[in-house]
Amino acid sequence: MDAVDAGLAAVVLFAENTPDPATAARFARALHDRREDLLLAIDEEGGDVTRLQARTGSSVPSAWALGEIDDPELTRRLGRALGDLLAACDLDLDLAPVLDVSTDPANPVIGTRAFGAEPDLVAAHARAFATGLIDAGIGTCAKHFPGHGATSVDSHTALPRIDLTAAELARDHLAPWRIAPWLDAVMTAHVLVPALGAGPASISPWSRPLLEEAVGGVFRGLVITDALNMAAVAADPGPEEAAVRALEAGADLLCLGSPRGGDAEGMLRRAHDAIRSAREASRLDAEELRRRAASTRERIRSLRTRRRFVPAPPLEAALDRLDRLGAEAAARAVRSRHGHARLDLGPVTVMDLRHGAHRAASSRPPQLVTALRERGIRADVPDWPARLLDPILPADPALPALPADPALAVPGQVLALTRLPRADAEEARALAALLAARPATIVVHTGVPAAAPDHRLLVLAHGGGLPLMRAAVDLLLRGAEEGRIAPSVTPTAP
Repeated sequence: MDAVDAGLAAVVLFAENTPDPATAARFARALHDRREDLLLAIDEEGGDVTRLQARTGSSVPSAWALGEIDDPELTRRLGRALGDLLAACDLDLDLAPVLDVSTDPANPVIGTRAFGAEPDLVAAHARAFATGLIDAGIGTCAKHFPGHGATSVDSHTALPRIDLTAAELARDHLAPWRIAPWLDAVMTAHVLVPALGAGPASISPWSRPLLEEAVGGVFRGLVITDALNMAAVAADPGPEEAAVRALEAGADLLCLGSPRGGDAEGMLRRAHDAIRSAREASRLDAEELRRRAASTRERIRSLRTRRRFVPAPPLEAALDRLDRLGAEAAARAVRSRHGHARLDLGPVTVMDLRHGAHRAASSRPPQLVTALRERGIRADVPDWPARLLDPILPADPALPALPADPALAVPGQVLALTRLPRADAEEARALAALLAARPATIVVHTGVPAAAPDHRLLVLAHGGGLPLMRAAVDLLLRGAEEGRIAPSVTPTAP
């Protein structure tokens, strides 16, 4: 709180701060009571990226699902419903919408967070979503400039390199950024684009002129960096030097990143000290910094004024409307590629083959399991990691041993969750082993359609969130009903 009292411009809330919407609302109000002009931001895209609903999963389907439906009015309504929820929680700025064009099916970090693989589709739905947020009084931040959709590397773990020509980037990835003048902020990406200049866009001087060119004039909104503790820049040049370079490159606000696994207060102090040292060494001009700080505070005041002038609905009413709209959209988005997939209504085993799923399984089961149990279907997750399905991979002695015969080791019908089976070798081998043992497995694919496996029993869910998983289960149950399969529902275990 000392930093807030000293004049900190903004705070970004992460899942650690928002265990549920009611708690988030109390926390936000306490911060605003502490300092009325403090900007409160949150990374709330919907789909697989949610902070307010991190425990239960977002009520909003993925951006890709909305692009599949291609109903901009529905997208606007969902943006408004999400904005109403943020307003009910006393938040000011949403780090959304995503303007990335997801052209690489192997992309491990964007995927279904994008509205699609075509720039015009992305621009139309991003603007519709942002319009809904703005109508609710919420600020908007487009991300990740100049585009993070053409890489198979996650900037959380390494520095992505985009080897496109300047013309290719302009045609396929910069086009959606023409809507940026209608938004409040832009987030820069930790991506290396050699055709445009040296260094990552977020901390390099070529990115701000490129943004001005992309919007066709002067961009008057805020420029915010992606988190400076992400490996793409934390490894080199380091978060403190990255903070200085980001200011040199024209950033207005520095996102220091989630406090998970780190010392948030220490990050802030080290970044502050690095900036002060750079100013004392004349790398940063003190008068220019004061001018930019004053301009940034004026824009923040404008955002806070907008928020106060739009009445916020009651929290429970906002959640209810978001749930209903999300379910409507999910039902329209989910589809079976070949129309053959159906549940037999007996016990189900869910195999989550997505990379890292075995590490997350201990915290909570996949949303597909929740959706099945809600429908009265007994659904279980094996207590051994999906990666051990593949006999080619060495067994990890620290993990439970794989049963001798995977085909006989799990009961009932098998549903497999996939995301990147064409690009992730571990996921691909696990899926191949499972389908060899259980060819009647239904694959529920949560990634982009171009990354889906070629399998007869395939459901394209366009994300792994709860509304999409509910819609996938409903689709499979309709298939069972249409196929006149005799019901044999096993009650859900308590």
